[in-house]
Amino acid sequence: MDKQQIYTRALEVMEENFGHITEMCLASSAENIVSARDVNAYYREGKFYVLGKTTNTLFHDIERNPNVGLCHGSHNMQGVARSVGHPLDASNAELRKILKREFSLNYEEYVAESNPDMRIVEITLTKAETYTRYHRYEIDYVAKTADRDHTQPLFIYR
Repeated sequence: MDKQQIYTRALEVMEENFGHITEMCLASSAENIVSARDVNAYYREGKFYVLGKTTNTLFHDIERNPNVGLCHGSHNMQGVARSVGHPLDASNAELRKILKREFSLNYEEYVAESNPDMRIVEITLTKAETYTRYHRYEIDYVAKTADRDHTQPLFIYR
């Protein structure tokens, strides 16, 4: 495989691994204090989406430092987080439809749309390390490159 084919395959692997609701750990930091929390995240085209309230630590952190980290088992990702607004904002109509489908029966339970503090957080990935059963991919989303080797993760799924 040439470099472009490896990058294309790496993006396909990200979609396969995370193109659905996945429980992940999301870490943020502000003023040299790191905080982490479990979130339900959805991946699409180089970005993860999570939901939260503006009163949560995550929002206070990303106002000061938008750089965040995500992990799921052996999979690690870094990116830049920002609020894209309330789920009912007109600009989020398509994304809300996708999130409702992905969350399925749990959407109403998980997303308090009646709460004015509810927001969608978009995390634009800069780097990722992800796995298939036989390969490890290191993806640089900024440079649009990826490397692949035959490393197997300690475990693939939790």
